[in-house]
Amino acid sequence: MRRIDERIEAIRRDILQMHDLSRNAVELSFRAMKGDKSVIHEISKIEQHTDMLDTDMNFACTAFIAMFQPVARDLRFALSMIRISSSYERIADLAQEIALYECRMPESFFETEKYLMEMFDIVKSGYKKTEGLREKLIELDTRIDDIYVEIMEIIEQDYHVDAVLIARHVERIGDLLAKIGAWLIFINEGRRVWVK
Repeated sequence: MRRIDERIEAIRRDILQMHDLSRNAVELSFRAMKGDKSVIHEISKIEQHTDMLDTDMNFACTAFIAMFQPVARDLRFALSMIRISSSYERIADLAQEIALYECRMPESFFETEKYLMEMFDIVKSGYKKTEGLREKLIELDTRIDDIYVEIMEIIEQDYHVDAVLIARHVERIGDLLAKIGAWLIFINEGRRVWVK
């Protein structure tokens, strides 16, 4: 295996680790919303770990560009990994914030967890194959957006700032996953696409 391919594979392994960590943080944040506040410490550890990995990813991709002077797909890969890493780090931040809020969410809100987990799974498969990725992510992100709008109408009747922030953060996590999908398509196909 060529050295450039070894570096690409190492970067891919690290970004998939960030993917799994941020997914775990989101799962734990839903447990916290359902009353299990014992997970807050674990989410905080994940958030710190993703901060460190994001810094490492930026350095690894910068070093990769300086060392190999890549073009075309390899350059798109390195630049996109920096952006994707930042998105995973932000997802872990949002999950940590969600876990810290103290309020009851309407039962219908928890359907968003299923859609977010599907988005995580679809994004992970996008590291190997991007065919149909955009359409699947748009569909799931639209479902999350619809629940967000519905929940905001309910919250307006019984205003609670924490509930508004939780709903907004969950909706934002969906947006970030959609953006990661768009970056994966950019790497693979060399074209920018809009994913909501």
